[in-house]
Amino acid sequence: MKPSFSRRDFLAAGLAVPAAGLRTSSLPLAIGQGKPESAKLDYRMLGKTGLKVTPLAFGCMTTSDASVIERAADFGINHFDTARGYQGGNNERMVGAALKKVRPKVIISSKSPAGTRQEALADLDTSLRELGTDYLDIWYLHMKNQPEQVTEELLEAQRLARQNGKIRFAGVSTHFNMDRMLAHLAKLGQTDVVLTAYNFAMRSVDAAANAHPEAPKTDMTAAIREARKAGLGIVAMKVLAGGVGRVQRGDRLYGANPEALSKRLSREGVAVAAIKWALANP
Repeated sequence: MKPSFSRRDFLAAGLAVPAAGLRTSSLPLAIGQGKPESAKLDYRMLGKTGLKVTPLAFGCMTTSDASVIERAADFGINHFDTARGYQGGNNERMVGAALKKVRPKVIISSKSPAGTRQEALADLDTSLRELGTDYLDIWYLHMKNQPEQVTEELLEAQRLARQNGKIRFAGVSTHFNMDRMLAHLAKLGQTDVVLTAYNFAMRSVDAAANAHPEAPKTDMTAAIREARKAGLGIVAMKVLAGGVGRVQRGDRLYGANPEALSKRLSREGVAVAAIKWALANP
């Protein structure tokens, strides 16, 4: 089963979400229509970083059309996320080219899955070269799902990168055990931003009615609330429940019956509803 909306459709829908903190009375419904200056966007402070980001960011992982990224920037989206491994490295190159003219005005994050300091710093240098920039606003240790994966060696790599002016803020991305990882990183006190899975399909104590019945119980809303109190900046990923294709592969976030969830995700309007659900958490 294929998604019923394209990446361009998704961006257009997301820009029209009233609950996303966007004032949309004059905002066109299609990304290719109207003048970009008609969009008036609000901003949220990202933890203690001082970065003011649009509530709707742009995850570039599956994007293959640079013009979509350029158009998002035209509309005022100012936070763009990529990673060293996306599209074999081509994603960073495309994102850098798309945002070259507006680099000082946007926030760019990338990630390294490396396990050692040397490998991580080498990844960072490659990311900077491919993106055509001399610094990243946020640099994530990628896919760290157990506390022991956030090693002192990797944290030192982030400290060195910051000292050398190659990154502004240090982050960690986590795909599983998110509540545990949020608590650990808050206690550790060396991470500025956490990129974490958060969506309507995850089983949560205060959103159980919307959750997949087979998904593991985890109160992510409460976990995010506590992490925010500790000063962590939180960026939600997988707000569309990972996408139809991801769920069909049996993502363990959503239980043993991904086909049922996949069917739900293909329904008309699900993209807008999913974004509203995530952004309803202040």
